[in-house]
Amino acid sequence: MIEIVAVLSIISSVISIILAVSAIWFSRRVEERLKKNFQRLKGVMDENHDRTKEVLQNIDNEAEDIKKTVYESQRELRETLDEIMEKCNITDK
Repeated sequence: MIEIVAVLSIISSVISIILAVSAIWFSRRVEERLKKNFQRLKGVMDENHDRTKEVLQNIDNEAEDIKKTVYESQRELRETLDEIMEKCNITDK
């Protein structure tokens, strides 16, 4: 009877060790997958950040161009109005 208990104890210990090793192996695989997913996500986020910076820079450049065009148009319009007023002898009130 004692031999059966000893054998069962050894078998259960071996099974416990096998389960522990399997759990460690599985957790390492999960950790590797999570690390890969994190790295992939970080890469995507960095790429999106760079694209966003480019888009914002393009928007700033276009806004500056629009502003220059508007100011130039206003200046030309003012000059044209001044010329018309001068030709028609109209004075500012």
